[in-house]
Amino acid sequence: MSAVLPHGVPAMTLPRSFRALACTGALSLLGAFPVWAAPTESSGPREIARIGTSDSHVLWLEGEGGAVNVAVIAQYPRRPLVAPRFFQTHSAAEVFLAVAPEGHALPPALADHALVAMDEGERAQLRRQNEAELSALPTTFPEEPRSLTGSCSASNRAWAASVYGDPTCGDPSQEVIHTAFTSDYYCNSPDCDFPLGSEDGYQCSPQLLACDKVRGTATRVRLRATNWNGALSFNHPGHSMHFAVLNCAGNGPVTFNFSRGTGADSVQLNPGQMGNVKLGAHIAPALAATRVTMGRWTEGLPASGSSYVSNAMSVADNSGTADAVLACGDIITRYTMSDLTVPACHNYADLALCNGTNCSNACYYTW
Repeated sequence: MSAVLPHGVPAMTLPRSFRALACTGALSLLGAFPVWAAPTESSGPREIARIGTSDSHVLWLEGEGGAVNVAVIAQYPRRPLVAPRFFQTHSAAEVFLAVAPEGHALPPALADHALVAMDEGERAQLRRQNEAELSALPTTFPEEPRSLTGSCSASNRAWAASVYGDPTCGDPSQEVIHTAFTSDYYCNSPDCDFPLGSEDGYQCSPQLLACDKVRGTATRVRLRATNWNGALSFNHPGHSMHFAVLNCAGNGPVTFNFSRGTGADSVQLNPGQMGNVKLGAHIAPALAATRVTMGRWTEGLPASGSSYVSNAMSVADNSGTADAVLACGDIITRYTMSDLTVPACHNYADLALCNGTNCSNACYYTW
């Protein structure tokens, strides 16, 4: 069987998989993992760094056009090394700083993509944020023998949802492939997902109040597959992708292939392992959290542009009678912004008016 989204994107052919790297060191939550830097390989993307053990680790991969992609491998029933929300909302460099041993410098390929230079205080803050989000994940999943019956248990599905960061991952009631809409909220009060305008310092920046609020809405082409036996594939163009596969059952590894644009790679997942990969544009926080000057928060991302490229995933070696995987995928095709600020917030001057060139609109001043 195969789940294929028929949007004209050709199925990928992925020639290589990661070579296993020897892993040493005891598993702990954070900060005690050896770091590996793999040599450049002509046969595929370079593995920049790896932190963790053979069962649970984080990979940084050289992507298309010099981009750095991140993959998190977790082992049932343990927590991953990176919290799902932290994974989705932070850059590859920030993820490295949050989980690498204290004082370990960024690899050059990651330093080239770091948004800002991080001092030890900022690095410690990233570590604390990831730890706090990890501590909020459930820990009540039972230790189960590796299934040879060809099914993903209810505990497998619940654990996969927590590691992926979305309750619909592993939900058998979800359609195999469908379009979904999710929202992020930006403001400077505790009830929002992200801060609004936290890094703006440009001329004509509006004086934001606690009552200012912006919503970002992502259009996602979504895959949800549970207890899947056989080949599985999913592809669609978009600005970014988040794919994951859990090898629930069987007596051997499955191959999790993923690609974006012309870059492609794969990982081997042993029974009980789940791989999460994130490739593409860093979307949500960058749009409203840092871009409110002159109304730039309205820019969003249309279903086009330089970051709108093909994304694909597939699962192979999953056709044995006792094999079963759980797979989840989200490809963001569009991101729109809308102002939710009530007019009274700025004395009846809507935040949407903050797009002039003379800084004269009332919303540029605190009332």
